[in-house]
Amino acid sequence: MPYLKDISTYRSELMGWSILWIMMLHFTFTQVAPLGFVAQYGFAGVDIFLFVSGLGLFYSLDKDSNLLHFYKKRLLRIFPTYYLLGLITNLLLTHDSIPSFLFRYSTIGFWTGGLFAEWFIPSLIMLYLMAPLVKAAIDRRWFVPIGVVVITILLVAYYFTDKEHILNREHFFFLYRIPAFIFGMVCAYWIKNQVPMKWFYVILLAGLPFFVWFFPQHHQLYILKYYSLAFLLPVFILCFVQLSKYVQFMSPLMKKMGEASLEIYLIQYIFFTLVITGKTASFAQWHDALTIGMIIASILLGIAVHWLIGKSIFSMSS
Repeated sequence: MPYLKDISTYRSELMGWSILWIMMLHFTFTQVAPLGFVAQYGFAGVDIFLFVSGLGLFYSLDKDSNLLHFYKKRLLRIFPTYYLLGLITNLLLTHDSIPSFLFRYSTIGFWTGGLFAEWFIPSLIMLYLMAPLVKAAIDRRWFVPIGVVVITILLVAYYFTDKEHILNREHFFFLYRIPAFIFGMVCAYWIKNQVPMKWFYVILLAGLPFFVWFFPQHHQLYILKYYSLAFLLPVFILCFVQLSKYVQFMSPLMKKMGEASLEIYLIQYIFFTLVITGKTASFAQWHDALTIGMIIASILLGIAVHWLIGKSIFSMSS
């Protein structure tokens, strides 16, 4: 029987499963039908990733409420890796001048209509900025206002599903996932206070009718495919927690991948961009082999970069 504390126990593994699912989406499978079917929904891995991020940030703030310490840790976690791998991306693909490179990877361009590298890191930084306010509201048990905010965000996101001329797709990807992040912080509060598992199931059951309602409509409006699966987030979390518990031989690898998920994401994004821009090509019959190769390379390089950057930052701070 699953327990709320299992979500915290296996949070690194959850990150690992989510980044694997995201890579499966980006690189796809064409010959292996079951993998191709699973891969097409890999965008839900981002929902899991942001849920676990919210969970971890709640614990971090609970352990040390000093905001200067909090933001320093977050900046050191993100930007050394972001700029290092951004430099490689720049050499291979974008060829920016130094000012353009610095602007692109400052993440400012994402919010101002200027140059930006990708949508996820700017969105993650915005959620980091929001985290102390969300935690303060949760600690005060303002659950009704929090619920109103979550419902409002989902309604606004639904309103913008067919209005890409007003809100572009990248900003939509950020908007509709804010509830996943807030849900992660709420779950951390529940775990800390040993709240019964039933409230997790309440959220799960409340989301199912909305998934059933919205998902069939994605044939008319594709972006509803993304939006509808957000309501299955608790289902995915339970499934991957159970996988982590009972498929023990995978857990050490998933944990390593979870710890290095930022680096793996950014490295696979380089490969992904090379593919979609036509910089790499292969015969159709070799597509799945190339997919597996890029996934394995992203994992190994990501874990190595995570270790090297972590060691460098530790050396500088000690």
